[in-house]
Amino acid sequence: MKIVKAEIGHADIIGQIHSKAWRQAYADMFPEEYLCTDTQGKRTQEFLESCNNKDIYYFLLYSNEIAVGIVKVNLCGTESCEISSFYILDEYRNKGYGKQVVLYLRNVFDKFKIQLWVLENNRKARRFYENNGFKNTGRTRNINRGNYYTQLLYELINT
Repeated sequence: MKIVKAEIGHADIIGQIHSKAWRQAYADMFPEEYLCTDTQGKRTQEFLESCNNKDIYYFLLYSNEIAVGIVKVNLCGTESCEISSFYILDEYRNKGYGKQVVLYLRNVFDKFKIQLWVLENNRKARRFYENNGFKNTGRTRNINRGNYYTQLLYELINT
């Protein structure tokens, strides 16, 4: 596994991987009509719009020179950051890549409390984060993704 900081020349592959892996991740959770609104073009544009923002970082995950996932991290001041997107294509899940990404992010953002929101009913993702040092803070929020869902705030405090 290789992790690289994405640059503007990666826009198309970011859009492709982000959209595909996101739709795969939520295929059994969100309504189909909502899933269809997420497109490669939408994700490419989202990445391009963030390229001039020094507080947003995208990373591409590679396996044998093939892009297999993306991570998007937003800095939230000087003490915390949020993983706002972390998706790996289905066929590359459960190979230890996620754990490698968490270790990498702990190193890159070693001075930050790392936070992320997880769907309450996404037990597999919650278990993954808990097994990699994240703790449920007890904070919740509701989001609309074709229906209303509750998310839980998890955090990892680097020491």
